[in-house]
Amino acid sequence: QLVRKVEIIPLTVVVRNIAAGGLAERFAMVEGTELPRSIIEFYYESDELGTPMVTEEHITAFGWAHPHDIDEILTLSLRVNDFLTGLFLFVHQTFHKSDF
Repeated sequence: QLVRKVEIIPLTVVVRNIAAGGLAERFAMVEGTELPRSIIEFYYESDELGTPMVTEEHITAFGWAHPHDIDEILTLSLRVNDFLTGLFLFVHQTFHKSDF
């Protein structure tokens, strides 16, 4: 087993394809509305502060991550989103066929 010491980036990354939860509330959108493109949101992991939404500028200014780290997070988040979107579409189509 290879173990490495890492520094945890104190962020939660949310990729949204459909308006729901906080996004729907903040922008008075109908829950379930498909978004024209994926939206990536960052939240600072702090229970004391209520996990506030932050921008890339906050992240770099406060030294939580460097711009190249953010680029990597964005790229990986969108790749995972694309994979999961395809997987869920396949599962939905598979289990909602009339022959079931």
